[in-house]
Amino acid sequence: MKTPNKSPFSILANEFIENTLEQIVRDYSIGQVFLKKEKQTTRSHILVQLNKFADVAKLRSKKWVKDFRDQYQVYVYFIDYTRLQYQFSKGHPFIEYYCQQSSIIYQNEDLRSSILIDRVWKKYKKKFNRYEDAFHHDHEIRRVKIERLISENSYNSVFTFFEELIQYDLEYLEELYSGERTSDIDLNQRINQLLIFLPELQSCFVKKNPREYFITELFAKVKKAIDEDDIIYNSEMFESLRIIENSLFTFIEARFYELKHLIKKQYEKIYTAGQDIFPMEEYRTDEILNKAIDRILTFIELEQIYFFHKTIYGEVTTYYLLLIGLNVNNEKIKAITHSLMSIFGKEYKFLLVGHDRYWIQKNLYQYQSFFVFIMQGKNLVYSSDEYHPEPHWEMPHQPQHNDLHFHYKSALQSSLQFYKLIDGEQENYQGVDNIFALFLLSFCRTYIYVKTFYLPNYMTSEALWQLCIYADKDIYKYHYLLEQFSNNIFSFTDYNMSVHHSIGKVDTEKVNQMKIIVEKLMNELKETVIGGKLIDNFEMNLIIEKSIN
Repeated sequence: MKTPNKSPFSILANEFIENTLEQIVRDYSIGQVFLKKEKQTTRSHILVQLNKFADVAKLRSKKWVKDFRDQYQVYVYFIDYTRLQYQFSKGHPFIEYYCQQSSIIYQNEDLRSSILIDRVWKKYKKKFNRYEDAFHHDHEIRRVKIERLISENSYNSVFTFFEELIQYDLEYLEELYSGERTSDIDLNQRINQLLIFLPELQSCFVKKNPREYFITELFAKVKKAIDEDDIIYNSEMFESLRIIENSLFTFIEARFYELKHLIKKQYEKIYTAGQDIFPMEEYRTDEILNKAIDRILTFIELEQIYFFHKTIYGEVTTYYLLLIGLNVNNEKIKAITHSLMSIFGKEYKFLLVGHDRYWIQKNLYQYQSFFVFIMQGKNLVYSSDEYHPEPHWEMPHQPQHNDLHFHYKSALQSSLQFYKLIDGEQENYQGVDNIFALFLLSFCRTYIYVKTFYLPNYMTSEALWQLCIYADKDIYKYHYLLEQFSNNIFSFTDYNMSVHHSIGKVDTEKVNQMKIIVEKLMNELKETVIGGKLIDNFEMNLIIEKSIN
């Protein structure tokens, strides 16, 4: 009996992969197949040299290519003979490493179109240096051009050249990680495809949605402005774009180093690309915090949690957490807060601020001072992935209290309306509880905004008060007034933010308590805003005049 020839792909020890490769050898004109296994991981790399350029795109789109990668950590690359030969002559480091003669697992003996790399390091070194120098030369020209445009205040052109430089970096990363750059795809697609080979790349870009990035939206706005002969005045983003580009440059440098090392010393100690580029500091958490985080994660899928503050007053400890993830809405925050209360009782409380990363990015012009202080490595207590990006911070950032006069006016008019009601017809307090609730919420939001440059929305009154304490601990001196209120003041306030068809039953004692709270807090806000000269005299006089009228 004749024994069948052993498959050249049996070395992969996977029947599905072996059968698939056997099939494409029968169906396509294949010159060679190369295999490299990473020593430090379970990943393998297969490079298939095809003899027809048209077959490259056909095979690259096959579903099994993704299945190989996702299920077995086997990365498959396709390249035609003409391009392989050209890259070999240039000294392309990806081709030089992956197409070594020792890596061949299949060769079509009937075809002469084959590449066999079998040369020592000394013969290749000059080619490698020329290849790397070409990257640095063109990269530096682009960088110098950007700095010149910045000095000339050519804002739109700066963004345009930053996009060009970032695209240039990404193209080189494609070359160094896959052997071939993609064409006719946009920036979003280029980033997403590179994540297959370089997941660390996601640490550079804030996502708009699962497939698109904030940076592409920014560049699109610039292009629209250019088409409409408009100018984008957003020089604060230049430094963030520099940081992105510097990170990409670092990845490229690391990959050059890695390939150089692998080519020179086959399968010795491998330099890990990106190692120590983005170190993550760990915050020492306590048992209560760990238990709370575990509970929070049963309610909602989050990207990150930052533990940014803690207060202890008497027997009550309050933890302040920023939750970052998609769909972290008000109802989920309320549900999580109630669940934590059921577990920890009144001894431990949790102030939860929730946002998605894209919302934070879009609102940095106003709220950066708040978020940049919180989103630091030392505060990070949970991350679903080690490569979540920081926002692209505006640098320099000039914090401003935009529209503060509107917020202050709202609090002032609520207090004046409150006084009108209680000083009106004797014992008729209809609407007093609603106006008081409106004042307390308006005060808290304005006070937080003044102190932290953050304007919270849709939070409970207790959460707002806790944020006031975070904004300035001195405000806690009025906490005794809230505790002396005849009801739970936070439940009372939240209840009265809605209309209830009933006759007002607020008694004189409660009205007097409200009056003291309104007076004390309004004086505090006035001292903070007016005393701090955050609103000029003209605006202040206008507010007072309209409020009185």
